[in-house]
Amino acid sequence: MTSAAFAVVVEEAIGPGVDFERDADGVLVGRHARRGGVWLGFDRAALTDSDDGWGRQVPILVALPASTHAGARLEVELQGGWDTPTGPVLLARLAGGDAPDIALARLAAAVVDGRWFDERSAEQVARAARRRYRERSAHLRIVGGRAWHPDGAPTPEAARFATPHSAAEYSLARLPPRFLRGLADLLDDAERVLYWVEKPQTGTSYVLDRLRGRLDRRAALLLLTDRQLLSLVDHARPDRYLSDWGVDVELLPVERLVGARIAGGVGSVHLTVETTAGAHSFTLPAELEPEAAVLRDLIDRFLPSSARYLPRRRYATEPIAFDPAAVAPFGQEGEAQDLYDAAVSDGEVLGFVVSPRRPGQRSMAALCLRHTTIELIGARGRRSVELSDVVTLSVTLSPLIGRIATQPGVALTLPAPLMDQGATFVRLVRCALTAFP
Repeated sequence: MTSAAFAVVVEEAIGPGVDFERDADGVLVGRHARRGGVWLGFDRAALTDSDDGWGRQVPILVALPASTHAGARLEVELQGGWDTPTGPVLLARLAGGDAPDIALARLAAAVVDGRWFDERSAEQVARAARRRYRERSAHLRIVGGRAWHPDGAPTPEAARFATPHSAAEYSLARLPPRFLRGLADLLDDAERVLYWVEKPQTGTSYVLDRLRGRLDRRAALLLLTDRQLLSLVDHARPDRYLSDWGVDVELLPVERLVGARIAGGVGSVHLTVETTAGAHSFTLPAELEPEAAVLRDLIDRFLPSSARYLPRRRYATEPIAFDPAAVAPFGQEGEAQDLYDAAVSDGEVLGFVVSPRRPGQRSMAALCLRHTTIELIGARGRRSVELSDVVTLSVTLSPLIGRIATQPGVALTLPAPLMDQGATFVRLVRCALTAFP
């Protein structure tokens, strides 16, 4: 009977060989010769995605024709194991390899007092450890609230091998509150943060640079999730009283990305992403080029490639009910309802957001989202933009003003209190954009 194959990762290569390290591109490079004494023909490894009952991976001794290196991933066949006071220790070999000598294996594993069990029992131990790992991971799964926000979640150290959040998510607490509020408005609850690069607010600069307007001293954030790429910039530079004026945001769905590249400039680095509708660039200080390169490499994983097949996420775009009561403080509920009814008479409306009359705006205006277009409705008529032509969405989330725009296309300013509806509208537009590869 052929033994089932199990994946293991080498933790300690005992014999002589080559130690490998990853270079800047993530490629394994042999850089050091490892000398050893008497080698018994085994390396120490651990069963991947396993839990021995104490939150540790199950140790495995692997019989090999030559010593490997730490981090090597192997597919092995279990030969048996020992039941020790500190937990099970399994014995395995590579497929086609010679059966290991159990006496030598016991010596290499440093098992002084342990009862031997056979191959079948070893497989039962391995499968039970895998099951415990899955059960523990399921308890840590985030099934409610904001999956991307680690508030109240166990730390990576406490969660051991299975953590419910990425390193980027655990680091979000370091960001200014205005950035976190922007993310809370624009990220879906089930969204996950993969990586972010922060540009802190620039301090005092040279007078000449300030006069020439070369420096944008505002703080900024470039952030990648599993659903979108976002750039958040201070709407206005915080003043001497540390007033928070909100953020300006540009975003685009990862499903529309087809390319990404980095180019250096004078004191800056430009991350340019290609979408199905066109290109868009994000600028960072030159000293953040290594971080921009990491971000570019992560973006590459979302790009279509002939070498691999990536499933394309499609989102449900159920219509959002329009509530004219949002403009009640402006006394224009009836007018808003009439404007919405007129839009519905021309076809199905997925989302509708209204900007009421007020000082500086003489007439009511609205943005209307349909399955294939987004329309600006105002006193001068309607302007429609095909969703397939939209490169990015722009949003201003500020106590001073709200704004929603497409690039290229249409723009609508809103009173800040209405941007709760505005942010919901933007999330729906982002989902609708993914239907147009």
